Amino acid sequence: METELKFEVDPATADRLLEELALATEGEELILKSIYYDTAKSELRGQGIALRVRDDGKRRIQTVKQSTHSAIARGEWEAEVKGLTPDLAATGDSPLVKALSVKDGSALKPAFEVTVERARRDITVGDGVVEVALDRGAVSADGYGSPICELELELKSGAPALLFELARTLSASGPLELSFLTKAERGYALMDGAALSPARAKRPVLARKATAGQAFQAIGASALAQITANARVLRTARRPEAIHQLRVGARRLRTAIGLFGPMLADERRGAIKAELKWITGELEDARNIDVFIAETFRPAAAGRPQTPGLAALGAGLLRAQTEAYDRAEAALRSPRFGALTLETAAWIETGAWTASLDPALAEAREQPAAKLAAKVLGKHLHKILKDGRDLEALSPENRHHVRIRAKKLRYAGDFFASLYGGAAAKRHKVMAALLGDFQDGLGLLNDITVGAGLIARLVGAAPDPSGAKRKPDPAQAFAAGQICASRETEAPAAMTGSLAAYKKLAKAKPYW
Repeated sequence: METELKFEVDPATADRLLEELALATEGEELILKSIYYDTAKSELRGQGIALRVRDDGKRRIQTVKQSTHSAIARGEWEAEVKGLTPDLAATGDSPLVKALSVKDGSALKPAFEVTVERARRDITVGDGVVEVALDRGAVSADGYGSPICELELELKSGAPALLFELARTLSASGPLELSFLTKAERGYALMDGAALSPARAKRPVLARKATAGQAFQAIGASALAQITANARVLRTARRPEAIHQLRVGARRLRTAIGLFGPMLADERRGAIKAELKWITGELEDARNIDVFIAETFRPAAAGRPQTPGLAALGAGLLRAQTEAYDRAEAALRSPRFGALTLETAAWIETGAWTASLDPALAEAREQPAAKLAAKVLGKHLHKILKDGRDLEALSPENRHHVRIRAKKLRYAGDFFASLYGGAAAKRHKVMAALLGDFQDGLGLLNDITVGAGLIARLVGAAPDPSGAKRKPDPAQAFAAGQICASRETEAPAAMTGSLAAYKKLAKAKPYW
């Protein structure tokens, strides 16, 4: 088993770490050339397995790695081999052969290569030892390349908490951007032409006999990986989908913390939830403006290009969008966000909740994940059906709360989906689709409300929460009214769609 933390670092920070940690003078420097293998159908990738053969200048090592429920631990099987092609006889008890449809390995082909200059040394931390490795190089596939500059902290002895202790110390040397992106994932992304694409949620895979504690760690790791992957994109490019997916990741993690309830009770839970709420808020303006421009302003403006004040309104929206992205980028580059991701990972993996001796908390932590899933899924569905009975009569704020609860139930269903198979899996798919339809209609109604408030502030017709004073512009206010009126025509159909989905949802058979 390999236990490590990985961080992306900028070149200046890499140079400082190289010197401050004496990686070259007291450690060793190596050129590592690795070839990663898979089948034409990416059978290994699909099962969370990576296979490489690495040449370090002295010997050739074949390594099989497999993801686990943990964010920092992976299964690892190594063997020295003679050539640069895989040797299935040397894979031992790894899952490699079982994962292949052709068991003799003849279907395995080179997929991509990784070449890095590594400087490394072992450092004593407390009562343990951590290998610190600084990798600088590139991954290449199909004639394309992507740079690598990252710091790896691998636990050689001692408790996993030592990795986080060392990371906190090293963060004083410069920004350390927590990353769960493996070199194998970098290579596959390059092959897909998606090296810097927004990252959608990956459904966690839970063992049928997983405990509630193990389930939370897998779910938390999935959400945190989504957060850090999209932060990586946004530090390089301003992409609306990355803003959206980062916020989804933060909401998924906050939802998971709420779902698992008292089991996670310790001194850090409240602070973690507060910081996740903070980063969601820092990205909120960018997301709301993105949605308004794409779904309200552009479609409506295309049909009335001569509307007085329209051009000025569009220019104002673009300025507001730039300001919102400036704020989002500043937050994602801040030490506060770096601490958020590091401390959240530390809490998920080694927080006090993981080892509490309180009998009730220990029992909750060790209960079957399937038992907890049935309880929380049933509870949330009951509340949605209760609160949604008079959907048309609800205020926009209360409709929004019902929508959020539906979203949480969808997230929860996705979290636990791997526990259900056969007919139950089919019922889950049906309910997820109904929740999506229910949520989409309410989402459009919420977008109308939020958009109207946003544009009113922009044209000076309503006070800005930031305190910024804007001089009212009658021409822009007129254009804004025309734009919003066009969007409001979609409200009746949105409500009809949500009501229809609610009726079907009330009759749907639970899958848990």
